[in-house]
Amino acid sequence: MIQSALEVTYGTELFKGLIVGDYGTGKSVFAASFPTPGFVFDFDKGIITYGKENCGGDWNYAQYPISPLGWVEFEKDLNIVEASVKNGEYKTVVVDSTSLMSTLAMEKSLQLDPKRSPTGGPLWNVHYGMVRNLVEGKLRKMLNWKCNFLILSHLEVVMDKETGAIVKIQPLLPGALSDLLPGYFDEVYVASVLMELNAPHYKIQTATRGHYKARSRASGKEGRLPMYLDHTNLNGYETLMKALKDGKLKKK
Repeated sequence: MIQSALEVTYGTELFKGLIVGDYGTGKSVFAASFPTPGFVFDFDKGIITYGKENCGGDWNYAQYPISPLGWVEFEKDLNIVEASVKNGEYKTVVVDSTSLMSTLAMEKSLQLDPKRSPTGGPLWNVHYGMVRNLVEGKLRKMLNWKCNFLILSHLEVVMDKETGAIVKIQPLLPGALSDLLPGYFDEVYVASVLMELNAPHYKIQTATRGHYKARSRASGKEGRLPMYLDHTNLNGYETLMKALKDGKLKKK
């Protein structure tokens, strides 16, 4: 369907973002600030962050056992949540995170194909390819939903085996998906945390610096977003929208 871009603004477009960061850097804190009602595919079992005593949003969630059954349950919930999004019941959906989502996909892959390596583990050219296909298929499906959608992913440091030098820092995902998945998003942010006055300050990096790759199409050619957004006060979404609409944070 042909549409006009004249009416497109920062407020009309849904947020589709990949948030990458180490453990404890505030990825879930940032996601929990997004509009609700929302749903969390809580693979990491960290739903306490989204609860009333922390971020206080209206979130439903599901958690899964690390077994082939866990992946089956996830697929069932995926269909239920998709129908709910179509009915306008959820404003935001979060995958938290891809690390244990991939672990569940591996459990399912090992069930589907009984072949094993000499040590009894998965086969690189068999099971890891299956994991990538399972994970990529579900994430691409969710990207098309008409709601805000955030994928949270941990970091993987890739080093040169001979020199020990860092080659790149990328999302922790199976196979080539580490390189491919960021390309599906206009918004790719890196989460970090700094201790200031003995208290954590959560930051979201919006542009590439060093080995940490981030970008924002919404920031535009004028660079409306600062290099780092501070969302320590659990107001990440509000801070992001304010910066995009008026660019004032860029000048601070």
